[in-house]
Order: sequence, then structure tokens, then C-alpha cells
Amino acid sequence: MGDIKEASTSKNKKSPLSDIFKIQRPGWATERSTGPFRAINFELFVKPNKIVMGFGIAAFTGCISYIFFMNLTDDKKKSTYVTLDEDGGMTTRPKTSRWD
Repeated sequence: MGDIKEASTSKNKKSPLSDIFKIQRPGWATERSTGPFRAINFELFVKPNKIVMGFGIAAFTGCISYIFFMNLTDDKKKSTYVTLDEDGGMTTRPKTSRWD
């Protein structure tokens, strides 16, 4: 009978590995913090959201694409420009430097 009693009490005891493999939220979520800190740095405390991440990647790609497009169509790189004549007509002239 003594064996049965010991077996039942050993089930209730904590094993030393239960503390090691305890699931915790990593990072800042386990630290104590104030409300204003959590409000300002909310991305440290919320779970990742794939929809918002996709929108952010699309917005960032759009901004980089727009900068690249503006760089390609820059007027300063062109070798000619359009001017108005005395009679009101438009002509194309090559760019010249005042230093030449």
C-alpha cells in the first residue's frame, strides 16, 4: 500500500523541467511598464498582424518606386529645355553652362 500512496503524491509534485519549458511571451511583454510607454511603443506589445504587415510592405515599395520614377524623369538630367520665342512660339534649346 505504501507504493500506491507514493505514486499518487509524485503526480502532484512539480517537475524541475516544468519551470524551464513554461511558455512565456518573449521580449517587452513580460516586463513591467507604464501606460504611456505602452501607448507610445505599442508595436512592442501587440502580436504581429500579417494584413498590416502586407499593407506596410506595399506602401514602402510604392514610396521607393515613386522616388525611383522621379529620379528617372528628372528635368535636370535632360540636355534640352523648351523656351518661348518673341513671337510666342515654343522652341527646344540645348542646355548651356554659364561657365563655358
